[in-house]
Amino acid sequence: MSGPERGLVIVGDVHLDRDDPAVPEFVAFLDAVAGTASRLVLAGDLFEIWIGRRELEGPHHREVVGALSAVRGRGVFVRYLEGNHDYRIGPLHEGGAFDEVSGSGVVERCGDGTLLAIHGDLVDSSDRLYRAWRAVSRSGAVWLLFNALSPRSRLRLADSLRRRLGHGGRSYREAIPERAIRGFAAERFREGHAAVVMGH
Repeated sequence: MSGPERGLVIVGDVHLDRDDPAVPEFVAFLDAVAGTASRLVLAGDLFEIWIGRRELEGPHHREVVGALSAVRGRGVFVRYLEGNHDYRIGPLHEGGAFDEVSGSGVVERCGDGTLLAIHGDLVDSSDRLYRAWRAVSRSGAVWLLFNALSPRSRLRLADSLRRRLGHGGRSYREAIPERAIRGFAAERFREGHAAVVMGH
């Protein structure tokens, strides 16, 4: 007789930072998840800033990445959704810390139906300024220019970006686009999804 079915865990917007006392707590949480879940979805912004370059990762990145690799080693399927604080994580960590990395969304089983998990930063289609910034900042041309900088310059730029982004986005917290969120979810329900999960 088989044991109880192991479930799905979805976590978003942890926003861990350097010297953050929450890092060991989150690592302990991941260890607990590995004992109870078969699937883990991290819905973006795991760190205050995460750029897919090994030399730009600090001890807090490496500790959590190691814990995620251990979670995968225990048979949990781990998926990551890149958020607005994440830049090109897939090429560096897909196959190591993560089974899959997505820039859009992931679909998971939810009872007899499906669940769509997204980061949520692109839900508000009226926010054209943010959408333009997101597209440009993640473009191949910007990535080439960024990697042409010296390692020291890349570190300075990454630290500046971390400070400017801050936690969560002030304007978003002050004026949550409820109409856009509800409209987006309603459209996904019409497509047949039983649930929608978003962060940001």
